[in-house]
Amino acid sequence: INRLIREAIAASNKKAGKSESSSDFSLTPEAKLIAKNFVANKGKLPWPVAKGVVKVRYGTQRSLIDPSVEFNSVGVKIATDKGAKVRAVFEGEVMTIAVHKNSNPIVLIRHGNYITIYRNLFKVYVRKGDKVSAKQEIGEVFTNNEGETMLGFGVFKDSQPENPASWLYKM
Repeated sequence: INRLIREAIAASNKKAGKSESSSDFSLTPEAKLIAKNFVANKGKLPWPVAKGVVKVRYGTQRSLIDPSVEFNSVGVKIATDKGAKVRAVFEGEVMTIAVHKNSNPIVLIRHGNYITIYRNLFKVYVRKGDKVSAKQEIGEVFTNNEGETMLGFGVFKDSQPENPASWLYKM
């Protein structure tokens, strides 16, 4: 995820004629307005799925398999129903759709200098460069062989992760 975000920031800054080595987006007036509107909706954004339960929270966690092992989660994992549709939480532009070997697609949507990340998709309904609106369906969550349907969701400001619970309504 971090590499995808760094690459996206570098590409965006190159396009804008700015330094590609910066870890922050160089914002156009339009992007500044989108970011301002995104921030104004902090704590009010809709969930990325119509219904779900948070199974993994943001921050340092203990493993459910081995409690002596800790890991740092840069987002949340939301358990939902099989066939659940994934929705953009705010207007923006599809920045990247990443498909890596042995993993499911990841969609990154840019909202000014903020990025929302949607991981573990089965189907993707959008393409890079598409403009999306809040609650627009962007894909479907993958269901594994054990019947678990789990969406990974994250919020980043430039290249820094933020707690999604601070952004989504009543998380």
